[in-house]
Amino acid sequence: MASPSYDYYGLLATTWDVWRDNTLGWSDRNLFLEVVRQYGEPVLDIGCGTGRIILDFLAQGIEIEGLDNSPEILAICRTKAERLGLSPALYQQRMETLELPRKYRTILGPSSALQLVTDLGTARETLQRIFAHLESGGAFITPFAFAWREGEPLDTGWQLLFEKPRPGDGALVRSWTHEWREPERQWWHTEQRFEVVLNGKVIETEFQRRSPEGRWYSQAEAQQMFREVGFTKIQCLSDFTQEPARPEDALFCVLGVKP
Repeated sequence: MASPSYDYYGLLATTWDVWRDNTLGWSDRNLFLEVVRQYGEPVLDIGCGTGRIILDFLAQGIEIEGLDNSPEILAICRTKAERLGLSPALYQQRMETLELPRKYRTILGPSSALQLVTDLGTARETLQRIFAHLESGGAFITPFAFAWREGEPLDTGWQLLFEKPRPGDGALVRSWTHEWREPERQWWHTEQRFEVVLNGKVIETEFQRRSPEGRWYSQAEAQQMFREVGFTKIQCLSDFTQEPARPEDALFCVLGVKP
């Protein structure tokens, strides 16, 4: 299918929750809750997707709004919210052009959202817009992750990502991914294939290519970018804990405070 102007469409969107299944136990949730309790509400969830964080936090009485650039993903989020009796404020907008009518005490960028902006200059501008949407004393936190290390293969080949039944009709959904890395640009690229099987017959297939899909950062690079746009009290945390990041961490979070 032709790629639309937004990320997360087609089977990638409709099978997103099939792939990720129950996310309530994900470790980032607890860290984000601690950050919200420390820096306060209202909260903005950037790249809110199908509602993993925003619906969870709304159900706890937290004042939180969501933003995503995919209308398909946001439609799923709204449907899930209705089933839960929730009414989230959701904005369809790219974070690169973030322009909302209010400011926030806490802004969350789950799932390495900022890494999806692959041009370094545009990433800085995006972070500047996030900074501008914070109240004084407010904080932004986002994870950075990439498992590749120099000397490892640059091309993964095709690998099975998941094979799971789809709720509702019981169809079996399979997805394969192929990733290749471009170290000189700190980019990775992804191709993904989907196959939906019902009663032994393939009823739907899809191929998507995201090139580039993301940009990786060293801990020093990520912190420097926060510093350049004006953040202070910058912390680099190990995984999704309050412990300082270790040099070998492939997953770390950066938190910055607006003066």
